[in-house]
Amino acid sequence: MEKYYIIADLKRNPAAGEDVPPVPGAQVYVGRMKAIIEAENWETAMKQGQELILGCLKRHIVPYQWVWMPVKDAEKMGDTSIYDRYPTATRLTYERVKASLTQKQLAERSGVNIRQIQRVELGESEAGNLTAKNLLALADVLGIDPHKLI
Repeated sequence: MEKYYIIADLKRNPAAGEDVPPVPGAQVYVGRMKAIIEAENWETAMKQGQELILGCLKRHIVPYQWVWMPVKDAEKMGDTSIYDRYPTATRLTYERVKASLTQKQLAERSGVNIRQIQRVELGESEAGNLTAKNLLALADVLGIDPHKLI
């Protein structure tokens, strides 16, 4: 198993009902988002990363280009600081968005401190570092197996 960065270049999609009038032929770049996926190969990592990132995006934001990089290669080249700047799509974010909950609602319903939820969603901490009690509480509110968050 190897860890991969999966990166999506993102643009606005005014056709999705956003209040911004479309400019014919214009692409409005809005940034990048990454997922860190552990998988057997890059193809599997890409598939899982795409699913994760797509599940975390707002309706009016769409990916237009995907790239991948093994984490160990990025470390060798000294590029990890570049990837650290991109927002991270996490399983917790994916499941929370799928459940139509805000971070505040998830915190209130689970009893988990909102800052802990934010740290996991920002990639500052891993869900596996939460206490078993908090992990189970989050999974219970989201209606999922706790293993999906790790």
